[in-house]
Amino acid sequence: MRFFKIVGILAGFGVSLAAAQTPQTDVAIGQLQKLHPAATWKNKSAAVSDVTCDGQPDTIVFGSENGKVLVAVVPGGNPSKPQIFDFPLARDKQNGFCAAPTRINISRLDCDSEEGTLEGCKSVKGCKEFTVDDDDCDAFNFYWDSSQHKVRWWRE
Repeated sequence: MRFFKIVGILAGFGVSLAAAQTPQTDVAIGQLQKLHPAATWKNKSAAVSDVTCDGQPDTIVFGSENGKVLVAVVPGGNPSKPQIFDFPLARDKQNGFCAAPTRINISRLDCDSEEGTLEGCKSVKGCKEFTVDDDDCDAFNFYWDSSQHKVRWWRE
């Protein structure tokens, strides 16, 4: 009951439940800004979920730098070791975004794709996968490769 009362009070001040993720997101964005000071990180689009399959919530965020799209996974257990991907903003390239990303979608980890089982993927209870979508071209799909101990991506 106390939780609902606090949520009701916070909602009255325009604060959403997502604000509970703000400290972790702030730490992640701070770390990313140290590593890429010229980048613009879209902290309002950040998502928090366990995508490294270690039971810790990780922060996923995208941004831009020098005409490139950046996608970062900041591990909850070790925020000083983010994994950062950079992609061209180029419609004509398989590894390119057609436009700036608009959202991150989190879903249950599914190790199967149309091409077969994803390399190194292993279903772990509570672990998630995510997509980054630009609403223009095929989304980029990310999953944890347990054999390589890193996030990998694929695209249809």
